[in-house]
Amino acid sequence: MKYSRNKINISGKALLAGPDTGFPYTDAGLVVDDWRRLHMVPLEELVSEVTRLLADAGVSAAFSSHRLKRMTSIVAKLRHNPGMGLGGLQDIGGARFVFEDMTSLRQAQNVVAEASFSHFLPDREPYDYVQTPKESGYRSIHFAYKYVSDDTDYDGLRVELQLRTRLQHDWAMAVETAELISQSSLKASLGDQNWLEFFKLCSAVFAQKESMPVAEAYREFTERDYCERYAQLEQQYKFMDQLKALVSAVKITEEHTLKEGYAVIFIQFLDKRVQLRHFNTGELEKATDYYSEVEKTVNDENSAVVLVSVSDMQELQEAYPSYFLNSGEFIAALDDFQRACRIKGYIK
Repeated sequence: MKYSRNKINISGKALLAGPDTGFPYTDAGLVVDDWRRLHMVPLEELVSEVTRLLADAGVSAAFSSHRLKRMTSIVAKLRHNPGMGLGGLQDIGGARFVFEDMTSLRQAQNVVAEASFSHFLPDREPYDYVQTPKESGYRSIHFAYKYVSDDTDYDGLRVELQLRTRLQHDWAMAVETAELISQSSLKASLGDQNWLEFFKLCSAVFAQKESMPVAEAYREFTERDYCERYAQLEQQYKFMDQLKALVSAVKITEEHTLKEGYAVIFIQFLDKRVQLRHFNTGELEKATDYYSEVEKTVNDENSAVVLVSVSDMQELQEAYPSYFLNSGEFIAALDDFQRACRIKGYIK
């Protein structure tokens, strides 16, 4: 590789330490950014290989995408896993193939598992989080590879391949979106416990719909239990309305070409109104003061206020351009579930 694992680990520590600690912070950022960029070469080759394999086997993907891990995500993952080191990350470059249903997903899993790639060696055993969901509710199938190349810049780089269904993907994208609202790392099972429970429950509902195992916390739940707990969470916290409101807020930022700064989003659930006030980059204190003032007026379950960075919304959109905040299928699946609960008399 162009950079030794030790060099990458040292650079990762410098990024975590920050610019005012004596570490070579600027140099570290340049090294990590260049090292991250190198992963695009093996990543694109992997996507091409998997696409060809699936086509030859007659397995159709709904869509696929690939991306380099965002710098903010790299720092967050290192912070949550301090003993791992940047050189140990296997998903700096990640490819994702999404399938319409479990049948296609399992077919694709078998094709990839049996494949022999000319420039990729398995870096560890595959993780099947569909058969055994994470505690958070995350469900997907992961393969990790080490790239083999005559070019020493790329030889030894690690990339990851994810396979999942649309439902599993919709759930994961909704978690990404909710992280902006909750201001916490829900993917790492950190932060707002109510949001975490909501997504765990939704994952179990989706897993049942796909006739797959649910996370351990819900294995004793009856159908009535799922319905009643979902209704309780929605009535109390209005999670779905908050997700819809963020979609509206993003549209406002696009229409007014807001590129930087902060947005205080005031959500009124009863009349489905979203109000947004923008603050420039240097006005964080002003934005925070305004946020606190508005928050004091939110004293019932019919409204909520959120402070987010405009760049956070744009960064998420850039990372997932073709389906950013596309919560239609996620919402539709849960609406179907809630409708079935009412028909069966489990909830009103």
